[in-house]
Amino acid sequence: MKIKLGGYGVLKNYVGPAENGREIDIAESKPIKDIIKEMNIPDGMVMLISVNDEQKNFDYLPQEGDDIKLIPPISGG
Repeated sequence: MKIKLGGYGVLKNYVGPAENGREIDIAESKPIKDIIKEMNIPDGMVMLISVNDEQKNFDYLPQEGDDIKLIPPISGG
């Protein structure tokens, strides 16, 4: 099953920019939290998940063709 995965901010370093994302192939549907772990993204680095422009939780099971964007905690100064 193919999905598109991208990130904002520092998460671009792990999965590529959200604007064009990276297509990945997963053998079976598994929660997004497991995919994040497999991508070696440190705990707490992903604050929000957007799937096809809708907010989802970490237990969401991706479907074929989903466009997933990972959003880090917002920080400012």
